[in-house]
Amino acid sequence: MIAIIGPGAIGGTLAFALSARHEVVICANQAFETLAITRVQTRERQTVPAQVQTSPAAAKPVDWVLVCVKSHQTPAVAGWLKALVGKNTRVAVLQNGVEHRERVAPLVPIGTTIVPVVVALPAERVAPGEIEMHGGAQLTVPDDDASHEFVGLFDGTFVKASTDRDFKTRVWEKLCLNCAGGALSALTLRPDALASTPEMTALGVRFIQETMAVGAAEGAKFADDLVEQLVAMQTSHRVARGNSMYYDRRDGKPLEWDARNGVVQRLGRKHGIPTPISDVIVPILRSMSPKA
Repeated sequence: MIAIIGPGAIGGTLAFALSARHEVVICANQAFETLAITRVQTRERQTVPAQVQTSPAAAKPVDWVLVCVKSHQTPAVAGWLKALVGKNTRVAVLQNGVEHRERVAPLVPIGTTIVPVVVALPAERVAPGEIEMHGGAQLTVPDDDASHEFVGLFDGTFVKASTDRDFKTRVWEKLCLNCAGGALSALTLRPDALASTPEMTALGVRFIQETMAVGAAEGAKFADDLVEQLVAMQTSHRVARGNSMYYDRRDGKPLEWDARNGVVQRLGRKHGIPTPISDVIVPILRSMSPKA
């Protein structure tokens, strides 16, 4: 059995995909009877029955737990993890940032296998059990035995999951993508903030370069043209759709400022690397974020 904690855009999409091949239980704050995916480009809508639990009191240990809540919500799912994680349970963490294991390890028994996952899944939860997908779903994990088992869970589904020997670089590439676009769109309440003016694009470039410097000190090996790739992605027509930090700021919800930006500042200090942009942006994001 697979338990998915957090049926938002990521958790809802993966629960839908996995339900065709596995028994899936969704751990949520609110019950719903069906899980629906609408593919925005074609307006095709599909539904599957949903097995939803709203209290850890009824939960039992499972084979896999997929933690799909946002990073700042992790402490709030401690009760779920206590109920769901048994001796042989493996835990996959599908969150932003580069500290997947560090966030979850204190909440599970010592020795629990934790698989960090980089997620590329453009989707939005529009109502409980209702997900709109704007593209495909790609998951990347390290190259180890547990990660290979995780990949196998998605065989035969529309989710593409794969291992990568240089997972550290992949996870830092994702952070480089998130750090500037998310923060700038949240601050300006413009989904296209990075592309809005040449000055904002230049700021985004410096933001990404700062994050890359810290990532390189952590062991990531970036392509020479990564900055150009990321800027091109964030100045394309697709950026008008927005990102999760933009949506949270728009809706008055807590922001993932620490996992997406605070970590750059913290690890920069660890390595003695100046992070002048993060030093300005992080306190602002923190001050405008309601407490989780």
